[in-house]
Amino acid sequence: MNYKNVIKEFFGKERIFLDQRKTLIVLLGSFADFDSFEYSQQLSAQSTRLANNSVDLILIGIGSENSKESFCKFNKIDIKNVFAVPDAELHKKLNLNPGFVSEMPAIINLLIMCMGISSSGTIKEVLRGYLGDANAKSLFAFDEDINLGPFCLMKGNMFDIFSKKQNLRPFELATRRLMNMIEILLNWNTYVPDSAFLTQRGATILLNENDEVLYEFISESLLGYASKMSAPLSFLDDILN
Repeated sequence: MNYKNVIKEFFGKERIFLDQRKTLIVLLGSFADFDSFEYSQQLSAQSTRLANNSVDLILIGIGSENSKESFCKFNKIDIKNVFAVPDAELHKKLNLNPGFVSEMPAIINLLIMCMGISSSGTIKEVLRGYLGDANAKSLFAFDEDINLGPFCLMKGNMFDIFSKKQNLRPFELATRRLMNMIEILLNWNTYVPDSAFLTQRGATILLNENDEVLYEFISESLLGYASKMSAPLSFLDDILN
């Protein structure tokens, strides 16, 4: 599939690609999706590296312009790289996984996926958040504030009681996910103008200057937005300097 042509046709006259440049296209699900928050935070940390290697980052998420603005502000993503679509029409055109869909409300379908039903690997990923991961990097700096909603109750050094190494420590990822969840729940109406697309999964496509696919990952599960979750952006190591 020519991803770039499908996306260009979908957006019509709106110019979202630059010619003769590598492009990292990230199709998010809903802007309220836990994956969308977590993955965008990983991408934000790599923004300088992407720019230095002449890679244009394009994120496309389901929601409103208000959703997009709040999403970019919280996750420290440059808003010029992010595009909002109101529904999953583009995702369907790209044959992406809609997630678990039934006649029940979408929020119930999402909760079912949280239990690992029609979402292989989700329970394993949830447990990794609590148990830590020796193959992943730590998330919080020693003196970094940990804000749970409007309250700053802890600092990054609290995780040193488990380990002082630079790998992902027990409860560290779970805490990050809790921070993200609180932000979403406190601003639910902003992030979720239409709950019908809460289960929609996304994809990552890296194209070279000739629009040839260098890397492709199609998500099939909740909290499964990369082929290697301990290092979601490790595919860049094989392609970029």
